[in-house]
Formats: sequence, C-alpha cells, structure tokens
Amino acid sequence: MARTEEMRDLFIEAVGNLGESLGLNRTVCQMYALLYFSPEPLSPMEISEALRISKGNVSINIRKLIEWNAVKKVWRKGSMRSLFAANENAQDVILDKVKIGIEKRIKELRAHLRSIQEFSRNASDRKRQKALMVFYVNRTKQIEKMLTRIELFCSQMDTMKSFFSR
Repeated sequence: MARTEEMRDLFIEAVGNLGESLGLNRTVCQMYALLYFSPEPLSPMEISEALRISKGNVSINIRKLIEWNAVKKVWRKGSMRSLFAANENAQDVILDKVKIGIEKRIKELRAHLRSIQEFSRNASDRKRQKALMVFYVNRTKQIEKMLTRIELFCSQMDTMKSFFSR
C-alpha cells in the first residue's frame, strides 16, 4: 500500500470514528472523508471500491451527504459517469450538522415537556401528588429555559461560521 493511500485511509478511519461517536452514520462520515481527501471528484464505483462497500450503500449515503450540503454532484466534460466532490468548507458542514442535530433534539424534548405539562394539569388533587407535580412543573420550566438558551446558541452558529472562515 502506498504511503499516501495509508494516510488517506487513516484519515477516513478517524473521521468515521469521530462521526460515529457523535451519533452519525459511520459510512456517511467515511464517504465525506474520502471525497474531502480526494483531489478529483469520484464516481460511485470509485467510492464503493475505496471503502469496500456496496454501490447501493454509496447511493443511499451520497443522498444524505447532498442533503447535508457536504457533497455536490459535478459535471466533467466527456464523462458519462456521475461524479461527486466534497464541500471543501468542512467547518460549515460540521457546524450545520451540529445545529440541525441540536434543533432536532430540542424539538423532541419540547414535545415530551408539553406532555408532562399537560399531564400535570390533569393530575388528581391528592396532596402528595400535588407537591410532586409542582416539583415536576418547576423542573420542566428549568429545562425550557435551558432549551431557549441552546436555541439562542444555535442562532449564533451562522456568525460562528464566518468567524471560523477568517
């Protein structure tokens, strides 16, 4: 194995591991890493061969990368094949994905908090349950405040992207 190929494979492995540790699909992250480390756009067949994954797997995951704005389809004069290139601005790709992930989880948590709050309104009048219900309501309000702060943080991520671009 050539030294450059070994370096590329180490990078792909590291990005795959990092992505997986953050709850992302390992193969999607490896595909982005491969394209990011490729000086020329690659075809699905080349991606499949480099990562030793099926063409179907490449097809499914390339769509995810396009959705994330991490990869784009490129045209090359005289080429009949589909070719793909990585968005070279990795920090924007990462910050956008982090922001989307946080916003998704906030939405899920808010739905649960609404259920808890609705449940508390319909609780029985027994004294012990009332005290516990007040406790739960106070805790959900604290979580709501935290979620609002996190949303504010997410709204500032676009500013952060321009800061990192300097």
